[in-house]
Amino acid sequence: MEQIIFQKGFELAKAISADAVLFCAQSKKDIELAKANELFYEINPILVITDRSLRNRCERELFLAADIMNVYKKAKICIAGAVEEGFIKMEDLVVFIDTLWEESDNAIITMRAMPFMDNGIYTILTHTSEIDPLVIYHALRIIIQLGKKGREGKPVGTTFIIGDSGDVMRHSSQITYNPFEGSYVEISDKTVVSMIKEYSRLDGAFIISGKGKIVAASRYLESGKDDLVLPAGLGARHMSAAWMSKITNEIAVVLSESDNMIRIFSKGQLVLELDPKEMGG
Repeated sequence: MEQIIFQKGFELAKAISADAVLFCAQSKKDIELAKANELFYEINPILVITDRSLRNRCERELFLAADIMNVYKKAKICIAGAVEEGFIKMEDLVVFIDTLWEESDNAIITMRAMPFMDNGIYTILTHTSEIDPLVIYHALRIIIQLGKKGREGKPVGTTFIIGDSGDVMRHSSQITYNPFEGSYVEISDKTVVSMIKEYSRLDGAFIISGKGKIVAASRYLESGKDDLVLPAGLGARHMSAAWMSKITNEIAVVLSESDNMIRIFSKGQLVLELDPKEMGG
């Protein structure tokens, strides 16, 4: 089956004059089958891997820190990654080929590379491998909606701390009651957007586990300044988020009430700045 998928994908890329081909390999067999195709060297595809043992410095390759089961989302993240790594350019027409474990899930997708098509997830994944990428995806969707619409039409400022929730809880304290204590609510739940909007009025941060469980709201984050270098003008909310990302193995996503920008911190550094009005979500 994989051989047929590669053949059809390469043929499609040639027929539509695609600017690039990305193919995801689950095993060495996938790579060998792709190379055995007569169109392989003409197409010169970009290899996408999630297993470090498949790395081959002779290849044009893209390493994805975690596998994504939703093929359409995976395609967007991989294409955004290929742009960031300099393999392709904005507006390039790309053929994306995925060979999954289930034959019925094999996929060939065509898509143009567009700005922020993955909402910055690839950039974040290069800074962490401990968080389910779909948790990041769902959290960003919610914070983008808050940035666009606010709460009752008014600007909202809030912080999502994602991953390493046990250590984060030890380095933070409860400001007021925790509406998620003892609950099993996850960031992917359809009802969670309205809950987040409601509880964003509380001071403090939301704590979300790397698997997506909302552990707490209204947490006061421990803060410090040692070796933190942040852009001028960022206040206490950003400082505490950056500090928490430095002393624990998590990422912090901050929506600023003053300028309505989304800023993402990892390992104590600002790694991404997004304008929600320019993004889908």
